[in-house]
Amino acid sequence: MSGAASTAFLFPGQGSQFPGMGREVERLGSPALGVVARAEEVTGLPVSHLMSTADARSLADPEIAQVLVFVWSAAALTRLRADGWRPDYVAGHSLGEFTALYAAGCLDLDTALRLVSCRGRAMRVAARVSPGSMAAIVGLPLDLVRRLCREAGEGTALATVANINSRRQTVISGSTPAVGRVIEQAQALGALRARQLPVGGAYHSPLMASALAPLAAELSGARLTPPRTPLVSSTTGRVVEDIEEYHDELAWQMLRPVQWRRTVTTLRHRGVGVFVESGPGRVLAGLGREIAREAVHLSVQEALRTTPGAPARPGADTPMTTATTKDSS
Repeated sequence: MSGAASTAFLFPGQGSQFPGMGREVERLGSPALGVVARAEEVTGLPVSHLMSTADARSLADPEIAQVLVFVWSAAALTRLRADGWRPDYVAGHSLGEFTALYAAGCLDLDTALRLVSCRGRAMRVAARVSPGSMAAIVGLPLDLVRRLCREAGEGTALATVANINSRRQTVISGSTPAVGRVIEQAQALGALRARQLPVGGAYHSPLMASALAPLAAELSGARLTPPRTPLVSSTTGRVVEDIEEYHDELAWQMLRPVQWRRTVTTLRHRGVGVFVESGPGRVLAGLGREIAREAVHLSVQEALRTTPGAPARPGADTPMTTATTKDSS
């Protein structure tokens, strides 16, 4: 890596939402609030009301959560652009990949909103058809977590790796009995943390298979244009080169593991030294500090207090937040 550090915008997924998240969107001002108004027209959801009043249980509904996280992230993107920020790369964690597609110019806002709404609705139905759960395992090697998943599966029960978030943190997904067995074994083997996550389904696992057809149908009518800003896929951890091939894999993203550690590593190898998390919360900033400690990791609020192109040094003016569990879908 040489020369001036590049900047990447990172977009979070489901799991970043929180009650009262609308207050921060309101502070972004116009034209960011225009994204909220447009989302209400396209999705039919009372987005502004939900952002202000929905409780944690309501926000766990994938259809609601995914639209709200996308809208928050897209509104923040609008404000960052207005303040002069221009990313050299974009990437998104699971759902956030659809925001990254919008940021890269691959999708227009209306199309992105329709896809996100369809995705959330399809995943909610799939979770009812094939119930399951997810768990965060912190402090065990990835290979060991994979072995525990294989050993926990028996009969119709299954457990699989869903998110490879960092060197320390892996999220698993599957049928609740199998996930429970992995938690027990991980705790016995000295995991720093092994606990079930408060999510509504077994995302990024084969239990999402019934969500594939409705999202694929919606995607078939969506035209993706080549990215104007380079896009790194969180499914492969590689820069998207062939947009048509990538288009065909977008629906399968719900069933495949999120390769977040690989995604951030790819961005670092391409010279990215500044990561801006354009979305609610600071989950990705926390994970980024585990993966690339020497880089600068900013939340939206921190970026808006920073002159584009001249960010603070790591640990100087930027609060160092601790990575929380990412259970994105």
